[in-house]
Formats: sequence, C-alpha cells, structure tokens
Amino acid sequence: MTEMLSLTASLAPKHQEIVIGHASLIQGPFLTPIENGAVYIRDQKIVSAGPTAHVKAKAPNAAFLDASGYVIMPGLFNAHTHVALGFFRGLGHGKTDLIESFLFPAEKSLTPDLLQPLSYSYIYDGLRAGVTSFVDHYYFSEGVARAFETFGVRGWIGETIADLGGAFPGRESWNRAKELVEKSKFSSLISHLIAPHAADTVSFELLKECADYARINKIPLHMHLSQTPGERERVKSRENLSPVAMAAKAGALTPSSLVVHLTSADRQDLQMIKDSGATIGYCPTSTLFYDKLASIEDFYALNIPLALGTDCAASNDNADILEEVKIASLIARDHKIPLESLTPDHMLAMATTIPANVMGRSHDLGTLEPGKYADLVMLKQSLSSEPRDNLLANVIYSMGSRDVTHVMVNGSWALWNRDLPDWDENQLRADYMEAVKEIRNRIK
Repeated sequence: MTEMLSLTASLAPKHQEIVIGHASLIQGPFLTPIENGAVYIRDQKIVSAGPTAHVKAKAPNAAFLDASGYVIMPGLFNAHTHVALGFFRGLGHGKTDLIESFLFPAEKSLTPDLLQPLSYSYIYDGLRAGVTSFVDHYYFSEGVARAFETFGVRGWIGETIADLGGAFPGRESWNRAKELVEKSKFSSLISHLIAPHAADTVSFELLKECADYARINKIPLHMHLSQTPGERERVKSRENLSPVAMAAKAGALTPSSLVVHLTSADRQDLQMIKDSGATIGYCPTSTLFYDKLASIEDFYALNIPLALGTDCAASNDNADILEEVKIASLIARDHKIPLESLTPDHMLAMATTIPANVMGRSHDLGTLEPGKYADLVMLKQSLSSEPRDNLLANVIYSMGSRDVTHVMVNGSWALWNRDLPDWDENQLRADYMEAVKEIRNRIK
C-alpha cells in the first residue's frame, strides 16, 4: 500500500523514493505547465514528471505527497552574489562611491573564521525565496562553502583574485584560489569558479593566467566587468583598452564566462561579449542602487544571455530572486524592450536554464525533467493570487517569496513549511549576529 504523506506534517519526510502530485506543475521555461501534475523522485533525481495519474503509475512503491493547492517549479539560481556581505545590510544607504570608499576598507577586517556565520542570513533569505543554487564570489570561500552545506543548498564558490586592488591585493589571492580548487574537500553540492575580481583590480597578466587555468580545468569564470565608470577609466589608462576588450584579449570571455554588471560598457564592448558566447550576470536592483542601469536595450538587441542575480546586502538588502525576476521584467518594459522577449518563460529562464547553462549544468539542473537533480520549489496558492489564467505569469507577477513554503535540493528538503528541517534557526541567528557584532567592532 502506498504511504500517504502530508505537506503540513511537522517533520519533513526522508524518503529515497517519493511522488509529489496533484500540484500545478511548472516544468521549466518553454515547457508546457501541467495542472494536476506530479514529479517522481528517486535517489536525488527526477525519474518522471507529468500528469499525476501517469507519474503514479510509474512509481507504485513510492511514498505519495499530496500537493493539492501548491505550485511546483524548478529551483532558482541566484547567478551573482556575495552571501557573506549580509553584515552590510542597510549600511550602504546614502553612500556614494560605494565600492572603493566603503566596501573595500571594511572587507580588510574579514578573517576566515567569520565567513561561515556571516553567510547565514543571505543564504536563508535566498532559500526562502526559492533559491537552490547560489553563484558566489568572495574572500575566504571555504567558509562560504561550509555555510552552503549547512543549509543543504548548491553553491558555486570563487575565491576573489586581485593583484592591483580590493581588500587583499596580491598574487597570494591567486594562490588561495588554486588551493581552494585543488585541495579543499566539500560535498557534491559545492562547485568551483575562477573569480578574478574585475578588470581594474586584476592585471592583464594575472587575468590571462586565470582564463587559461579555467579553460584547461573546465571551470566557469566569474568576474565583475565594466561595473563602474571608474573601472573603465582606470583600465583604459593602464591598458589602452576597455575592460571588456582587455578581458577578451586575455581569453576571459568564453561560453563558460559569467561577466557581471557591464554598466559602463558600450555597444562595441557588448558585441564582443555576444561574439564570445559569454553570459551577462544582470543585477538590476543592485546596479540601480550603487550606480546606474546598464544598456539593457543593447543586451536585448544583441540577444546576449542574461542570468539574474541579487548581488549582495551592500547594494541589495534582500536575496529575493523572485522579486528580481519581476523587477527585471518591469524595467525592460519601461525601456521598451519588445514584449516577445519578455514572456514569463523568458523571465524564468534568466533564473533557471540560462545560469545552469553557463555553469555547465544544463544537463542536470534548471528544469524538472527526467534525469535532472530534484531541485524544486513549492508555493502555496491562496485567495491573494486568484484567478490564475496563466500559471507562470501568476507566479511571477502575483505570487512571491511569501508563498514559498517548501524547497527541495538534491532530493532532500532544505525548507519545510518555511522552516529549516535540520537546524535551529535561533542558533544560526545567534551565531550570525555574534559574527556581525565582531566585524562591525573591527571596522569602527
């Protein structure tokens, strides 16, 4: 007899084989939604997805979780963040020249022991917005990786590399980055990035080393690029090239490159990115906060892939990627981007399949298709979001992180009834606030 489970149970079920059914199923961008749909999960992966009756017939021995009244959708990516910067939440308001005058000096007070607890708040915020995969770029990234493992989410970690600027300039940053890749032992949830900081804080010679290493070892490269007018001026003065042209010359622009912000890039720069096959990390809230919006008209005109990120608490006080999807859509409409490029499927792709692709994981992440890992988000439907004439549009424009109740990563529950199934939130909060107190004492 099939074991029947309830989403309202106090404890999250731990089953190697489970069907979650009777839900409104969003399989992924450009895949047909299914009312009364189900996913069959076995040993961390999706075996089948489709109408509930069809899926149940394939899994006669699996436990059944009745998800009537819920939406199931793919787990979301936050394609650019620095989760440990939660301690900056609220401090950037009213600041100008945020990065050079405010962020870098404070970061000089960081030490490895603080990175894990400092990461807790932003990860938890993202998890409660349906983020199952974080693409992170920061210092002392081993602690960030441990924080991702604590919450049971996927993390791409890149140790910040810089020899000309930033909080810890010098080639030692490159040595730390390579050691992280070659010697650190993490769970299968953790993947690596090569993360040169930016074109103005990394010399051409070091950027080329980073690009060569990433290509040889088949690791994605993730960097800020042309993120401020100051960066553009400094690189032009030093290299007689734009930041994008410098990156291209160094071999840092490839289909496995995620380059972020581009607020000071011109059309010629963006054409180079298009020609390289690289993806732009697009963080609309953050860029509006610390500088200005990039030339999104050119992003869309050139059809460059865009992966959405929130950036960090220094320039975006929350990690709500569902909110970022909606904001990105509304900004694009305001900039007269053709509506055929702004369908709900296009917007969902920016937080699912596009980042999965540039991270080299389109074969096993980004949608709820058979053979992919069981990373999924469940949202509770309610009176506040009815009626639903278009399920995906309803999720993007009417629902939000307030409706996220359950999140599964790798076939295990990372969020259950909006709570952490394996951890005491109060203890994590206490550890986080103690770390915040320590770092703020250091930067007074």
